[in-house]
Amino acid sequence: MKSPRKPRIPHATDPQKPTLAPVGKAGPREHDRHQGKAEEKYHGLRACESIYAHRPQDIIRVYLAVERQRQFARLLGFCARERKGFQVVAHDNLQRITGSIHHEGIAILARAVRRWHSADLMQSLLAGQHTGPLLYLDGVHNPHNLGSIVRVASHFGVTALLGAQDDLPPLSPAAVRVAEGGAEHVNVYGIADPAADLHRLKQLGFRIVATSGNRGDVVYTAPLAGKIVLVLGSEGVGISRGIEALADQLIRIPGTGVVKSLNVSVACGILLSEVWRRGLA
Repeated sequence: MKSPRKPRIPHATDPQKPTLAPVGKAGPREHDRHQGKAEEKYHGLRACESIYAHRPQDIIRVYLAVERQRQFARLLGFCARERKGFQVVAHDNLQRITGSIHHEGIAILARAVRRWHSADLMQSLLAGQHTGPLLYLDGVHNPHNLGSIVRVASHFGVTALLGAQDDLPPLSPAAVRVAEGGAEHVNVYGIADPAADLHRLKQLGFRIVATSGNRGDVVYTAPLAGKIVLVLGSEGVGISRGIEALADQLIRIPGTGVVKSLNVSVACGILLSEVWRRGLA
């Protein structure tokens, strides 16, 4: 009696499977990612797993290191069935494709994460699509900080992150990798007129809760129930005066005072953890 055949993993060299042209060295602008790009090369295990799980239709090509081939056999099978391009490449080649040493053995060329706008936000709120607190980033420009904040936000059930349209960095491939899959669960909204839109949110019943380094109520005793917009500023200058003037409440994270401030993503984790804890009480 013959033993059952093991499922066959497609290879990029199979004559009946779609293949890609040989991969060359990336050009000088290959990794210079800007808002508005139609496609991006995302990388990292969790980021790519999440893209495949939540928007496989957006996948254009897959680049996979040899050692990841069996782990992502289902993804390769999907590419073969849907006639998506894929290529199994040497590990070093992925560094040239992604421009990063942190590719973790996989990269996916896919449609870029959508940047939403003010009208989308208001429509989503009226439809009840965002049930958790909202996050507003004021002057946070580092894409790695953005990725870390998106990761924290997704962990604590925040589904909407806001920022000034010309100020908030895009969800670049590096930010999406740092988000560890969270980018597929948090909508990022670029706001054209922050003051006007925050005022509209107040009219919809939201309280603007702004963080401060040394002023305001201690986060562990401050009222954080109900509909809130949690505002986080940059580590250098904090929240801008215009945004702070709209705040209904200032809160702070107590500590030794040895350092002037916490990294914004760390502060975000502490604050959202406390909001989450209150919801479970």
